[in-house]
Amino acid sequence: MAQISGGELLVRCLIKENVKYIFGVPGGQLLTFLDAIKRVGEKHGMKFINCRHEQAAASMADAYARTSGEIGVCVGTIGPGGADLVPGVYPAYADSVPMLVITAQNQTWKSYPDHGSMQALDQFHLFKPITKWNAVVSHWERIPELVQRAVRVALSGRPGPVHLDFPSDVLYNGNEESFAKVYPPERYRPMKPPVGNPELVEMAAEMLYNAERPLIHAGTGVLRAKAWNELRELAEYLGAVVTTTMGGRGAIPEDHPLCILPASPAAIMAQNEADVVLVVGSKMGDLDFWGRPPAWGDPDQQKTIQTTSTLK
Repeated sequence: MAQISGGELLVRCLIKENVKYIFGVPGGQLLTFLDAIKRVGEKHGMKFINCRHEQAAASMADAYARTSGEIGVCVGTIGPGGADLVPGVYPAYADSVPMLVITAQNQTWKSYPDHGSMQALDQFHLFKPITKWNAVVSHWERIPELVQRAVRVALSGRPGPVHLDFPSDVLYNGNEESFAKVYPPERYRPMKPPVGNPELVEMAAEMLYNAERPLIHAGTGVLRAKAWNELRELAEYLGAVVTTTMGGRGAIPEDHPLCILPASPAAIMAQNEADVVLVVGSKMGDLDFWGRPPAWGDPDQQKTIQTTSTLK
């Protein structure tokens, strides 16, 4: 039985996920991975996009995920290469964009803790605060398992970036092909998003229909779901004002009569005056103001604001 390297096994796992583009900067520890993309991946339409900087690679993976609806993949080699991915990964984490971040690492016997290696970097803890989940792949046989788990986490619930750190010996070492447990995605993750509780959906619909001043607040989830037509149709049916998050701009045409630009005085007033708000595809941020009575109309609230202002 022929042996395959860890780099090729990683490529086979990404082929199962229909990954078409991998953005990154080459490095010596990644050679078996890059070689497998050329030999095996290209037969399945996979391409390595050679970038001039790792931050650009991460940003390109982010943009690809936002526009295609597929998971973005970026790679960087150990030390400076991995560190340079960080500024591109953080926006994906902040905006809930699904990405797989792959970094090469020194050999397993040299890492965690470092054994005096050149360009050594604790990449596991570097990426931990800006990813949904991350892991060090410590053995060839764990590559499929951890890639499958990483993709499942990235695409499940609220999406986001995940990170796998590959010691170079794991990418270079080989094993018999029969040991490679590479399963199709439907074996290890949901292929369709969850469906809302019908009773709660009906209750929300009644609240919106009976509201005097309904408002819809849309985020980037509307853009990722390509649900802009449904959003516009619902707003027009209800006669509801629409505001968006900063990242959700474009979910409704900004020249539409029901659209108010985010964080503008008009948007803040509409959000404060609304009696029912539908928040879709977004989490609440510090630019969102909700509830009645308006901040300038409630004496107790005015007192709180004045007290806070005095304390500042």
